[in-house]
Parts: sequence; C-alpha cells; structure tokens
Amino acid sequence: MAYTYPITQIALDYPTTEEALEMAAIAVEAGFDWLEIGTPLITCQGLAPIGAMVRAFPDKPVIADYKTMDSGFKNVQRTKDQGGHLMTVCANASDATVRSAIDEGKELDIGVVVDTIGAKDQPGRARQCHDWGADFIYLHYSADERRADDSRDTTPWLPGVLETVPGPVGIATFGVEDAVCAARMGAEYFVIGHPLTDGDDPLGELTRYVDEVKSNYRPRG
Repeated sequence: MAYTYPITQIALDYPTTEEALEMAAIAVEAGFDWLEIGTPLITCQGLAPIGAMVRAFPDKPVIADYKTMDSGFKNVQRTKDQGGHLMTVCANASDATVRSAIDEGKELDIGVVVDTIGAKDQPGRARQCHDWGADFIYLHYSADERRADDSRDTTPWLPGVLETVPGPVGIATFGVEDAVCAARMGAEYFVIGHPLTDGDDPLGELTRYVDEVKSNYRPRG
C-alpha cells in the first residue's frame, strides 16, 4: 500500500458498532484519512466492526487497534479476513510476536503499526521494530498515563524517535496543539479521538484538527 503524508486517523473507541459508524461518518466529512476500530470496540464487539466499517466506507483504509501482545500473525490474518487494511502490535510484546505480525503483514499485504505504549526506550525499540520491517512506528502516551499526569503528552519522545527511525512515525494526540507541534517536527501520522469526539461540535473540532495538521506539516529532510 502506498501512503501519502500527513495521515490523520480517527480513533473510534466506542462500545457499539453503531456509535463508531456514526462518528466515522463525521470524521470522513471532516477529512480524516484512516478509520480506526478502537481497542474498546474490538473488546466489546469482536471482529465484526472491522468488516462493517470497510463496507460502510470502502474508500477509506481501516485499521484494527488490537494492541496485540501475542499471536501477532493471527491478528494480521483476522484483519485480512474482515477486509481491513492495517493492524497494531505492541512494541512491548515479545520480539517473536512483533516479528510474526510484521512478517505476516508482508505476506498478506496488511500494514503493521507498532505501538510503543509503555516502552521504556522509545527510540531504541522503535528503531529495532523499524529494522524488522514495521510499516509505521506509533508513539503512544496512554489513556492511563494521561489520567495519572495530564500535563504530559507524546511530543517529548518525538525528536529522538525521528532522529533514530528513518521510516514513518505516528503520534497519539489529545488535541490540536500537540498535533500541530508534532506536524511541525515532521511526524507523518496523527491519531485523535477523545476528547475532540466528545464535544458539542465534533465535526467542527475534527475539521479544524485536519486543517491544522495539514497546514502545519513539515516533511522531514
């Protein structure tokens, strides 16, 4: 799959497929590039939302955010079976799990995004996973970390990872400000869900997010 940057991705972290489809329609109208079947949706509804999203938005890449910690190759196969395009595996999983997802992804033409959630050495593990063939490295300051300390986000990790990893690097964001900061640094891939999807005007907020990311994006090199 060929990629054009910057990529914006909406995180559809809902308990029901109906809610996810409704927000996906708003995100598509706002200009988002990719649709994420969030971990809560997979936890609550299983694999079916992947296929439902693909059928509802056949022109949009759909990514399944399993946060895979084992059986990486199986989640690649499951994504393929549902018609999805990309999946996630955790950088903190075993080397064997990360490599099995990457290898199976190459075999089945499924993009593999390595999520660095909880990784202690972000640049080091990111580079290792890139060298194994990961399609994207995704820097992720988690929801639980945010609850414990909401003064932080993922952007402090970005310079070191961008310096270390020559391939595309994505970032979890919590709003327009950190997304703009990351776009100016040279990140290629931007993910947002809550809190922008929770407000009174999600279409307006999400449209602004896309516009600001794309207008502030500065390619590396």
